[in-house]
Amino acid sequence: MPANLPPQYFEAEKRYRLAKDPKDKLKILQEMFAIMPKHKGTDKLQADLKFRISKLKKEMQQKKKVARRGDQYFVDKEGAAQVVLIGAPNVGKSQTLASLTNATPEVASYPYTTLKPLCGMIPFENIQIQLVDTPPISSDFMEPWLSGIIRNADLVMLLVDLGSENMMEETETVFRRLEEYKIQLESEERETNPLDGIAHKKTSLLGNKSDSEKSEENLALLIDSYGQRFPIFSISAKEGTKLEELKRYIFERLEILRVYTKTPGKKADFEDPVILKIGSTLLDAAKAIHKDFARGLKYARIWGDGVYDGQMVQKDFVLQDGHVVEFHL
Repeated sequence: MPANLPPQYFEAEKRYRLAKDPKDKLKILQEMFAIMPKHKGTDKLQADLKFRISKLKKEMQQKKKVARRGDQYFVDKEGAAQVVLIGAPNVGKSQTLASLTNATPEVASYPYTTLKPLCGMIPFENIQIQLVDTPPISSDFMEPWLSGIIRNADLVMLLVDLGSENMMEETETVFRRLEEYKIQLESEERETNPLDGIAHKKTSLLGNKSDSEKSEENLALLIDSYGQRFPIFSISAKEGTKLEELKRYIFERLEILRVYTKTPGKKADFEDPVILKIGSTLLDAAKAIHKDFARGLKYARIWGDGVYDGQMVQKDFVLQDGHVVEFHL
């Protein structure tokens, strides 16, 4: 029996995906449950909503966005994707977080000012990308819980001080330290091999302090040493140099796309895109909205690059960034 969910349900679900505050999320979930017609076709969806409401209530009681369990920290993913900043002491991670987001970490000229994960949201066009600042990695010490945060990231940004006399040594130390925790930084993500447990994390090198005296010389050295292994980008977080370009660079490195939805006869919703990986299909987009929605999908009409307005496409159609989708059940 089909669910036959009303348009108000899907509008509430869009608001749920956009909501950041747990209290708002809970209120919208309860609204979705009230809107949903109660019959055999929605039995599974009712059970799913009850479970999500119960789970969210428990989470609100037990943890915050960055929480601590014993000696372990974890960071819940928010926004379109999660990017983690790592690096040696005093490379400017906290300054980068402060310059790119609305976060207000302590920024100082001495090392080890960051003792736990700090989060902020990078605004890029109509989406938010989560940025996580982490404690420094040195030859003397690395927080053991940091490896779990790096493994969970969608993208790792290894910050390098372009003004440092010891730039190469500091950078190599980070690589060696992470290898001790079975983390291999690479230009592209690869699945963790269960036999050796090594996590191959997608990484870019980010040269900071491009306004310093030795920056040009060190950037050339960085490119010469690592340019064949990693994409490299340079900024001055303190002076704000190339920060807008960095936002787009991060978006492109994440390899995600935005798809907008519309209902027949109405305008598209450009405020709350569905976030998918590049290469995703129409069916993937439907699943991202809801599994029951995907089951009932017959076809869709598409607007955007590479199609004519309102073109009818099937479930295996590969979507592009900016496509507008009108689902038909």
